[in-house]
Parts: sequence; structure tokens; C-alpha cells
Amino acid sequence: MPLSVWLTEPLAGCCPTCENPTGAACAQRIPPGLARQITEAFSARGDLVFIPDAGNAAVLAAAVQAGRRVLALASSHQSAHLAYDTLHITAPTVASLAVLRRGTPGHPSGRADSQQGRARLAIAAPHDSATPVQLTALAETCTRALRPDGVLVICTRQTSGQETAGHVVAHARASGLVYLQHIAAVEATAGDAGLVPRAPVRTQHHPGCACHHPRPGSGRHALIHSDLLVFTKP
Repeated sequence: MPLSVWLTEPLAGCCPTCENPTGAACAQRIPPGLARQITEAFSARGDLVFIPDAGNAAVLAAAVQAGRRVLALASSHQSAHLAYDTLHITAPTVASLAVLRRGTPGHPSGRADSQQGRARLAIAAPHDSATPVQLTALAETCTRALRPDGVLVICTRQTSGQETAGHVVAHARASGLVYLQHIAAVEATAGDAGLVPRAPVRTQHHPGCACHHPRPGSGRHALIHSDLLVFTKP
């Protein structure tokens, strides 16, 4: 499988308020710079981008600022209002390119289903503790949203004792997608002597929070990359 390396900024935690992610598709994990890289690499101006969880609107803002139309799912009126408010602050002149619908992966609204088969790109970030049922729903929802030749990019992060990427690939293939590319998104800048890791984002988490956040132990290396798994719909 072709492997590429992108330099990017550190992932934020999944949810600063430690709320449960929606259907294992929390878009809040993806930082704006990486969302913009994904959008520009796999879609063109005017294309429709599908986001299975609006999250904190960072992915929505990156897409509309690049001239893409966006369809995103929001699990509640509260989360939809939060995403819309953030979107109108960060991208006020193009916020109208984004449309939010009530729903979750596996349970989209009828209005969201009316757009199925039209998206050029779908972007998702499964939670590290996602169950097989959640991953299946996520993959199937994104597959339905994509048009033929459309691309799904799933952002994952390996955790100790868990082979996250392999599980995601298996569920995506089972939904009918073809595994196209693996991109290592490295949280570093290029210096004269090589790559220089960027400082991790500091986010306050409650005890027992399942969100990703660095917990380097004594004598252990810190994880500074995420895996972007790229699939296409035949």
C-alpha cells in the first residue's frame, strides 16, 4: 500500500468537555490545518464534502474556506448550534456553504439521506474506543454518502495494545470501499537537521475520559503521528 508522509499540527483532544463522541466519528479531533490538507488533496472547489459528525466545526470551516460545499450530521440541536456559531465566527463569508442535518452515523435524518451518493469526499475520525457496531455504522454511512469514485479519509491514532488501523480498514472494506492509500500525518516541522516535533496541544480532561491525549510514561516515547486511511468507492 502506498505510504505518504504529511507534516501537520498536533491533534487536539477529542472533546475538551469530555462528552461522548457521536457514533465514533468525532470531527473535533482533526485540527484545522490537517482538515484543510485533506480537503485540498482529495476534492476540488465546488465539490460536496460529507462530515458524519460536525464536532467543533473545524472540519466544516476548513472545507468551506476552500470553496467546498459541506453536508454534516449533528446529534442534537445544541451541537448543531455550537457548530453553526463557530462556523460563522471562523468563516462568516462562506458559512452558507455548509448545511447541518440532525442525525448520527447509522441513523442519519431523511433529509441527510436525500444527499446520498453525491459527496466527492467524506472525512471522519473514529474514537479510539469505538465498537465494531459503531465502526460499521460509520463506514456504511460514509459509503452511502459518496458518489462513485468518491474518497473517504479516516483519521486514526494507534494506542497501546490496540490495532486501530487494521480494524478500520476491515470495516471500510466490508462496506464496499477499496483501500487506496496510507498517509502518516506527522506532528512536526522540517528543520535543517531533520524533523522537529511540535509541542502537543494541552487540553484539560476529566478522570476516565476516553479522548486521546498524550500520557507519556517514564522512559517511553511520545506518539507524534496519526494515520490517514484513504478509501475510494468503486
